[in-house]
Amino acid sequence: MNASTFSPGTRIEHAAAEWWARLRDPALPDQALAQWTAWLEADPNHAAAFDRACALAEEAAALGGDQRADLLARFAPPQAPARRAPPRLAMALAAGIAAVAVLGGGLYVALKHGPDAPQAYASERAGHRDIDLPDGSSIELGGATSITTRYGSDIRAIDLDAGEAFFRVAHAERPFVVNAGPLRIRDLGTAFNVRRTGDRVTVAVTEGRVRVSPSADANDGGTVELGAGREVSFDPETKAMRILDVDAATATAWRERRLEFVNEPLSSVLENVNRYGTRPVRLTDPSLARLTFTGTVQVDTIDSWVAALPRVFPVRVDTYADHLELARQTSMARGTKPR
Repeated sequence: MNASTFSPGTRIEHAAAEWWARLRDPALPDQALAQWTAWLEADPNHAAAFDRACALAEEAAALGGDQRADLLARFAPPQAPARRAPPRLAMALAAGIAAVAVLGGGLYVALKHGPDAPQAYASERAGHRDIDLPDGSSIELGGATSITTRYGSDIRAIDLDAGEAFFRVAHAERPFVVNAGPLRIRDLGTAFNVRRTGDRVTVAVTEGRVRVSPSADANDGGTVELGAGREVSFDPETKAMRILDVDAATATAWRERRLEFVNEPLSSVLENVNRYGTRPVRLTDPSLARLTFTGTVQVDTIDSWVAALPRVFPVRVDTYADHLELARQTSMARGTKPR
């Protein structure tokens, strides 16, 4: 992300900057969050503009005084007419990313913001979202994935709240760390993929190296280093980390709309499949969750994959208008039972 790509004079960029300012308010009501979500979904250009506004703010926060003044001069020149309110993001820059002034109708709002203020990003179900970070790193989000970025003066931290993401990290002195539930992944000059399903986490390295540690203690004896072509999976039940060789194309197959699983519990498989399906699949019998699955799921043919499950598992498929259910099959004949 380069600051020159943000043009606050346009209507969409102006709105994006205003939302950037409003979302810094810890007392922002839920209704406003709903309005922000609606604004993002109304037009793909809105989400892109909001990403650019966030990146510009982070870029400005990292600048020195003279550089910040130069950047401010580009977006809020002092000779601008007084009757015209400066762009919201320019006002944030004017305050050194420490206070945002939103002018209009006599309203003045002061909002605190530091260089490490978190930024939240999310993708839609069955969606894909690309994020450019201010340091030149990039993140690709799979379906129904949410992350939070926290860029400070001494660390670049990403929290993977749910879903799957592919990270391509630009070299910098500040460490780049991904927190994914029970695991902490530190970049050592890398491109890598992280999938989080509750507390079940899988990390696959496609380039370079990463250091994976239990998040409670980064110096724990369970720390492992992975090079390209290696994958580690954390099992929350056994607290064990399993290391495997993995092909890069398999590790990031979701980017080609394929989900790959190796000996994974059916409950975890379904949770990941549900990030892409139009109708969620539910288990009616908890004992089915312990069944394991190895194979490929094409995200464009999920219903067909579910319909075929009775051929390999002792289940039947009950079909409803808004979801599918897997129930234990007690008879010898297996098949679907549509409703």
